[in-house]
Amino acid sequence: MTAANSPRRPSLLSLAVGATGGLLNVTCVLALFARGSYPVLDSPTQLTVLALAGFTLGFVALFIASYTRLLTPAVGFLAVLAGTVSLELTTPLPEWGELGGYVIVDGPTHVSSYAHTWYVWLSLVVVAGLVEFGLRRGYGVGDGRLRNLPSLPLSRSGLGRTVATAAGLVGLATALLVLRAGIRPAAVLVFVVFVVATAVAAVPLVALLSRGLVVPIALFALVPYALAVEVFVTTDSPVHILLFGPYALLLLATAVVEYWLRANLSGWDGGQFVDRQSA
Repeated sequence: MTAANSPRRPSLLSLAVGATGGLLNVTCVLALFARGSYPVLDSPTQLTVLALAGFTLGFVALFIASYTRLLTPAVGFLAVLAGTVSLELTTPLPEWGELGGYVIVDGPTHVSSYAHTWYVWLSLVVVAGLVEFGLRRGYGVGDGRLRNLPSLPLSRSGLGRTVATAAGLVGLATALLVLRAGIRPAAVLVFVVFVVATAVAAVPLVALLSRGLVVPIALFALVPYALAVEVFVTTDSPVHILLFGPYALLLLATAVVEYWLRANLSGWDGGQFVDRQSA
């Protein structure tokens, strides 16, 4: 890492932008809760936890964007938030009742699904930023505007830490999502979900950041889509998430094929992604 790329202490502007994102998220969520008379409003403890989680999501997304000048963390977060607001405003209000001492609901509860799965969106925000970093830095797409980010190639240890952190967040978020569905599987099954979800994120990230391969990253787009479907649609059936395991193997196969084709047809040698001294 050169001195020009050494990270600086966060500026007050970056912190303020992050705080604005957090407050925006919390304000939208609470306003939609109030509009739909969600029972969570009657529980100060649950409301506080959700507010802190929502603030964290918005803060991290916009702070990363301001601090590094990456676009996808902010764009991704705002797109999901806007989509949630749109869904909530264009569908019937939920109707609440009680049965046997339990709260029951008739109708969609999109904002609740969004707010309670903040960790999913947080993990995807981090991955999106990392993908943008790899593409822009490795292929020189406006990388001169980036700030407080390392140069490529990454060291092996740096690559390992970076991918493990981002992919691990996806794995943890997916495991929590499965538990949230109301299913209480054995610990070994939760661990399997964590492993396959981590793998399906790690494979394309390693392929991109170590060799500049883009097809696995493009195919990875189906993973956020599957998680969004799990959050908003099939909230009681997370079994399809286990397909992430075979999909990780498919992504690995596409990485091998892409590298072979590019190396043999266009002479691709890894570009800025490869350290010539240790290659």
